[in-house]
Amino acid sequence: ESGDEGILKKEKKPAKSGFWRAEKRFRYGIRHTVKTQWFYWFVIVLVFLNTICVAVEHYGQPNWLSLFLYYAEFVFLGLFMCEMLIKMYALGPRIYFESAFNRFDCIVIAGSIFEVVWSAYREGSFGISVLRALRLLRIFKVTKYWSSLRNLVISLLSSMRSIISLLFLLFLFILIFALLGMQLFGGQFILPEGTPPTNFNTFTIALLTVFQILTGEDWNEVMYLGINSQGGHDSGMIYSLYFIILTLFGNYTLLNVFLAIAVDNLANAQELTAAEEQQQERDKEKQQMELEKEMEALQKAKEGTPTAEEIEAEKEKEAKKEEEKKEAEEEEQAEGPKPMLPYSCMFIFSSTNPMRRAAHWVVNLRYFDFFIMIVISLSSIALAAEDPVQEDA
Repeated sequence: ESGDEGILKKEKKPAKSGFWRAEKRFRYGIRHTVKTQWFYWFVIVLVFLNTICVAVEHYGQPNWLSLFLYYAEFVFLGLFMCEMLIKMYALGPRIYFESAFNRFDCIVIAGSIFEVVWSAYREGSFGISVLRALRLLRIFKVTKYWSSLRNLVISLLSSMRSIISLLFLLFLFILIFALLGMQLFGGQFILPEGTPPTNFNTFTIALLTVFQILTGEDWNEVMYLGINSQGGHDSGMIYSLYFIILTLFGNYTLLNVFLAIAVDNLANAQELTAAEEQQQERDKEKQQMELEKEMEALQKAKEGTPTAEEIEAEKEKEAKKEEEKKEAEEEEQAEGPKPMLPYSCMFIFSSTNPMRRAAHWVVNLRYFDFFIMIVISLSSIALAAEDPVQEDA
């Protein structure tokens, strides 16, 4: 009996190994299919047809078109799900999610599935229209297969930090001028037919008015309203400086910085495209060099001598350690308190004055800057909450 069991075990092992070999061949075939040209164009055609279906939808459409688009959405969702699952199986989950475009596809498909489930329980709610907007994101799948467009998107994402900083600066600029406009023109824009839609009576409307001026949409009309509200051309011309400064620094300076960033991104995208073409030519040379290095490493390993790669790796480790030490020293110096200047302050307080030393200690406290930011935020909130129309408010 024990001999029979051993024979059965020996028979099961080849069966299992044969199954895994067949599975590996099947996965390799799918991986090769995913990278073929016809699969590429198949996905492009799907995205194009899905875009047409989204664009055809309109108000007052016939029932047959609504029914067709309803079922077409399920068909496209199923096809895109199959594409995602096939790629995930062929490449493996780890390699699949390493690509930012694949993660984006997965998020869009998950949102579409959630939309289908949500619409089954909450039909006609506001959330459905928001979730349906996720379908439009499928159009961005084209960027994955269009190399020049993909490089442009990558360059835009790489400069996202500078764009966010500029957006924050623009928001502060709009906030400051909205609060200033409330102080100057709050409750003053009065016409015979009533209050115009562009005014500075409330904080939210003031923000929209400043944004309208920055875009250049009828900003001169808003300026003339401000001049007339302050006594006309005789005494209100000085208030035109508010609108001139807002237009010069906001429209012609801050907004044009976005154009500079866009032009820089276009140049970076062209460089990336050229670099990709050069990289394809260099790949073959690198493969040959790597094979030669591996052969040399095997020969030197037999002789017992250290290879050139090992020597380079040790040098890189030492260089990294030195860089880390320098960075740590720089961080310690940056985090430490700033030294007091050895000059007199206001020609009265010397560097040894106890009041000046106490003020220096307070300023260098860890939470001093955070406390000042809280005070500035509370002051801005108080200004925004003020109602210029009602003085007793």
